Formats: sequence, structure tokens, C-alpha cells
Amino acid sequence: MTRRMALRAAILFHLFLVYISWGTTYIGFHLTLEVVGPFFACGFRMALGGLLLIVLLRLFGSWKPFSLRDLGHAAFFGLFLVVCASGFLSYGQQYVATSVASLVFGATPLMMLVAGWLVFGDAKPRPLQWIGLLLGTASLALLSLEKEESASTSLVGIAWILCASLGWVVGSLLLRKHPRATLPPLEDCGLLLLMGGLECLGIGLVLGEQYAIHTENIRPSIVIAFGWMVIGGAILAYSSYFWLLRHVALAVAVSYEYVVPVIGIFLGWFLLDETVSVRMLVCAAMAVGSVFLIVIHKHRN
Repeated sequence: MTRRMALRAAILFHLFLVYISWGTTYIGFHLTLEVVGPFFACGFRMALGGLLLIVLLRLFGSWKPFSLRDLGHAAFFGLFLVVCASGFLSYGQQYVATSVASLVFGATPLMMLVAGWLVFGDAKPRPLQWIGLLLGTASLALLSLEKEESASTSLVGIAWILCASLGWVVGSLLLRKHPRATLPPLEDCGLLLLMGGLECLGIGLVLGEQYAIHTENIRPSIVIAFGWMVIGGAILAYSSYFWLLRHVALAVAVSYEYVVPVIGIFLGWFLLDETVSVRMLVCAAMAVGSVFLIVIHKHRN
């Protein structure tokens, strides 16, 4: 296998991990909210994932002692990529319908590509990339019309979700431009998850989420779902996403935003007996087509 083929295989593998991991954790998060609040759910998930990754690296992988500066770096990016992107999004979903949240956060790839080009000096997107991004955004907009939710839509909830999207965009672009070169990538990821998770737990304490813990709701399905959120949604997804930020164009790295809702729809149909309509199948086809147009392009930033 040539070096170029090996790189393509690695890219597809990491994309697959991101798609599957973040596409399946929505069920786990939905179940976990029956026990704890949104910031506690995010905090426990990320902190445990980061701690587990650090322990595994310490026992079986390469390990380099980290400094206080490394911890500060992880805490800084944890604010953007964990507290904002995951904690704010979870909190905002309490006030808006899932379809609205998906539509607002689904604009992240366009925001990131434009910000990378205009603010961070990345290459100007190619025509096929624009077509793919617009097609993916259109698929989410069409999908949002299909979902009828009972949750109310409020400006407060939309503001929280918009802040989550902006946090993910800014954090991803800054991390891409200023990676922590003194630490191995996986160790850097573990520290970021740990610090971001602890920050979420601190916010949850301030908000009083410790007084709204329902241990009586714990059951085996919730334990299994939460375990997958830690392993898949935290360790596998974040480490793969950070790898993609270092090796592929931005449009490819953020293409998961168009696939995750599709995976969620079919998991809802398969596991929760939710209805899948013709419109949903069309949206899925549009999302897959958008990723094809984005990923097939050989341009790299």
C-alpha cells in the first residue's frame, strides 16, 4: 500500500469513527438526562473519557509528563470544544425543538469554512466544496420541516445553541492553527476532555444540578448508553476529530454535521420504532451526496 493510499484509508477510518460515534450518542444523552442535568451529563462523560484515555496511555501507550502550561492549554480549549460545544448545546435543547437545534447547529460547517477562509487565512473553498456544503445544509433544513416537536422554541434556547456552534468553530480553528506540539496528540486530547469535563461539572454545581439527580431512574440501558457516550462519543470521536483537523481540509473534518442527523433518524427507526418517511430518505441521500462532494475533493488546507 502506497503512502497516499494509506493516508486515504486513515482518513476514511477516522471519518467513520466520528460519524458513528457522534451519530449514536444522541440516544445515550437522551437517556442520561433522565438521571442528571445537561452540564453534569456532559461533565461526567467528558471527564471520565479524558481520565480513561490518560490512564490507558500511561499503562500501554506513549506517555510524556505534562506541565502546568499543558493543563492551561487544555483548559482553554476545553472551554470552546467541551463547555460551549457540548454543554451549551445540551442546555439549549431544553428550550427548543430538536429540529430547530439541528438546523441552527447544522450551519456549523459553512460557518467554519467561511471563518477559516476570511479570518484564519485558509485557502478559498473550491466550487465543489461550496456545492457540497450547501447541499448538506439544505438537507438539514428539509429535515427540520419533517420533525414535529412539542418543545417550544425560544430565543434563549436558540442563543445557547448559536453560542455552542460559535464555540465549536472558534475552538476548532484555533486548535488547528495552534496545536500543542509538546504532547502526543492522544495525550493532548485526553487532557482537553478531562479539563473541559471538570469545567462543565463546575458549571453544573453553580447551577444547582447536584440537587436534581434522579438515581432512581438508573437502569441497565442507561448505564450501557452512558458507557458508550464515554468511549465512543468522547474518546473515539474527539481523538478522531482532532486527527482530522491536522490532516484534512476543514470541509472534510466537519462533514460529520450532515451525517449525524441521518444516523440519528435511522437509529430512532431501528431502536425506538420511529417512523421514517420518504422526505427523510431524500434528506439522507442529500446528506450522503454532500459528503461525497466534500470528501472526493483532493484539495487540502
